Amino acid sequence: MMARHGLLSQRALLTAGALSTLLVLGTTAAAQDPGDLSKRGERVYGTSCATGYCHTLGGGSGGGAARLAARGFDLAHIQNAVTKGMPQTRMPAFGTLLPAEDLNAVIAYVASLNGIDAGATAAVATPARAPLSPAAERGRELLHAADRGYGRCATCHQVAGSGVPVADPIAQVPDSVPALRRLTTPDVATVTLAGDSMPGLVISPGAARTVFYDLTVAPPVLRTVPTAAIKVTEGSRWQHDRVLSHYTTVELEDVLTYLREAR
Repeated sequence: MMARHGLLSQRALLTAGALSTLLVLGTTAAAQDPGDLSKRGERVYGTSCATGYCHTLGGGSGGGAARLAARGFDLAHIQNAVTKGMPQTRMPAFGTLLPAEDLNAVIAYVASLNGIDAGATAAVATPARAPLSPAAERGRELLHAADRGYGRCATCHQVAGSGVPVADPIAQVPDSVPALRRLTTPDVATVTLAGDSMPGLVISPGAARTVFYDLTVAPPVLRTVPTAAIKVTEGSRWQHDRVLSHYTTVELEDVLTYLREAR
């Protein structure tokens, strides 16, 4: 499921991390208890935004994206950034990715990091989504399953606003588990640095510096190195099927069902 990356001057700034801006569609969602809303927002933020490559848990400094806590952001800015994304970065528009309840909750949580009472945030409605089938719901849970550690799909793939977008969005869902297992990864190259070779996904080649994901271990490590110090050779022995070993065939069938319905 690894796909070709575009230029990633911004993927390190990054996608998973940016919250979503509010597309006001003329209706409002049902009011929620401010305490419950903030707690839900913290959970959604933890899976969609605090990925390490983007924002950090608690909104502090240290991630690939900007600090969110104690920035003095007003509610309008937070709503706009979370719902519509941030121009000139890879932060997505979560207004088209998250269901209304999660969208409102994330906005409320980030607002609370900036001293704004969660109860002051306005609920926003998003287009109604068809409920997932039981198989797709199981697939969604499997894709993000915390008990799989870094062996879960969400370590490298973002679906419906949740997960880490190491790979580009899945453009075409394989039609079967065998097809998924046979999936090739032509964009994974062999990167040689200081005499050591490693499988790498180059996301931003440059004249001075090159940015790539080192796939030697999970989770992939985002590295920035002088271009003159590395050699990139097309092709690699790295295989996507190896990272699927944490899942049974039945489980992967459910994951594929979820990917189809999520689209």
